[in-house]
Amino acid sequence: MKEVLREAEYELLNYPKRTVGYYLKRTVKIATGRKVEPIDKINWPNGLLAIGLIEYYRQHRNSEEARQILDCLKQYYNRWIRKGCRLYFVDDAVSGIALIELHQITGDETFKKAADEIAHFILRHETDGAGSLPYRPGQGNGHIYADMVGMVCPFLSRYGSVYEDTKAIRLAVTQIRNFISYGMDARTNLPYHGYHYKSGIKYGIIGWGRAVGWLMMGMSETLEYIGETHPDYEFIKQAYRRIVDKVEAYQCKNSLYSWQLSAGEGPADTSATAMILYSIARSLDNGVLIGIHRSRMVRGRDALRQMVREGKIGECLAECQGFGLYPQVYGAYPWAVGTALALFALTEERGN
Repeated sequence: MKEVLREAEYELLNYPKRTVGYYLKRTVKIATGRKVEPIDKINWPNGLLAIGLIEYYRQHRNSEEARQILDCLKQYYNRWIRKGCRLYFVDDAVSGIALIELHQITGDETFKKAADEIAHFILRHETDGAGSLPYRPGQGNGHIYADMVGMVCPFLSRYGSVYEDTKAIRLAVTQIRNFISYGMDARTNLPYHGYHYKSGIKYGIIGWGRAVGWLMMGMSETLEYIGETHPDYEFIKQAYRRIVDKVEAYQCKNSLYSWQLSAGEGPADTSATAMILYSIARSLDNGVLIGIHRSRMVRGRDALRQMVREGKIGECLAECQGFGLYPQVYGAYPWAVGTALALFALTEERGN
């Protein structure tokens, strides 16, 4: 696992690598009036890497590795803070999860203020008619993505719980309730990739692996942070358990999950597998799921371990480009490393 830890630390501080050619092309586009994406210093792949590192820290607080992790996380967040805590997309909230914990560990109020910036950005963000956060409001299409639930809700629910902000918790719960109401396939109880609230149209394929992983992570971590006394806890818990039961039925013979869950003879996706299994492991840990789910999780975890090569994890599906746009390109990407490290660290001490 330590080689995965080293890889996560390296990628957190170096992803994405941009060449001189990238900056030259960007300059030309700007000079000719063409639209360019902002250089986002706190993107979602790095957020997943930070989650993996902070999970490892939780399990090894007194180790030399833990001290190195804190140094790495401080460097990552301080670099962004020095640039003015610029935020562009709802995806940026993924990095807020480890940021909250870093504040709790260090007591450094600089990190609390940075977490406040993320919370304020999300709480002021445009919503649709039901209160859900469009993934890219600038596109004007009102599309709601399953990814958004996993990217935003763990941060909002943890922020609300730690800093006693009821608005943050309410917004997190709204995202989950709405996706369960408007984004699921009634026949399979698997999520579409997303939906449009006003028209009622659902988009993308049913059971895209990473969409399932994002949704499950958003639900399981929100359950952990809002607690059993919350009025929506039981609704979310039962919906989550139903999804887990359906998802586990699609686990492949090699114990991984396919890029599209029902495509059992298609390529496995290690990022989707890691996200699904990490969510299940967290839910076993906090009692949302019972022990019957453990054996499947362990088999999947062990299969992922066998795929580690010099800290990298291959057979990870490339970045999605939108509804129905899932390039069948597989390689070693940080969104597999981050969640796999979190999974390995969480389950290591249990001797599984």
